[in-house]
Amino acid sequence: MTIDVQDLLEDGYIEGVDESRVSFSGPERHGLRILDSRFTDADLSGAKLIGCRLADVELRSAHATDLSLAKSSLQDVEIVESRIGAVQAFGGTWTRVRIVGGKIDYLNLRGTTINRLEIDKAVIGDLDLSEAKVEVLNFIDTTIGKVTLTSSRTRRIDLRGARVQGLESNPEGLKGVTLGSDQVTELAPVLADILGIKVV
Repeated sequence: MTIDVQDLLEDGYIEGVDESRVSFSGPERHGLRILDSRFTDADLSGAKLIGCRLADVELRSAHATDLSLAKSSLQDVEIVESRIGAVQAFGGTWTRVRIVGGKIDYLNLRGTTINRLEIDKAVIGDLDLSEAKVEVLNFIDTTIGKVTLTSSRTRRIDLRGARVQGLESNPEGLKGVTLGSDQVTELAPVLADILGIKVV
């Protein structure tokens, strides 16, 4: 069943919804609140949820070419087995967020405060954490094309559960990052360049 949620979107408040094939496309939504809701096979293409609050929300099998969550707050949110092109989620706050399965081509978390994020069995093409403040970020059996850590402020990022194919950072961005010994070997040329070490 396809439902029309335009009235709820216009009201700026959605709570207690459990629906399939909902479309969030349309004009920019500023300050929208979505609470205690589940959406399956949602169409998020072109959705612009700016400065919104999502709490206790599950997005399962969602799809989008591009999605904006800029300056939004996500708490107890799960994105499960979804296929998304680009997610613009810079400048927000993520607390107890899980990305499980699926694929995201570009996840932009620049300048975002990440209190706790877990990425499990997913494929992330490009993960941008530049200038982010990261408390806890864990990976489980995840593939990342490139992770950017430039000027991030990190307490703990554990990359041991990720297959990292590329890394971009400055020395400051590496503080608080945990790598396995095999990863250090594979990324040695990149790490040497970041740290200004000349290898001959």
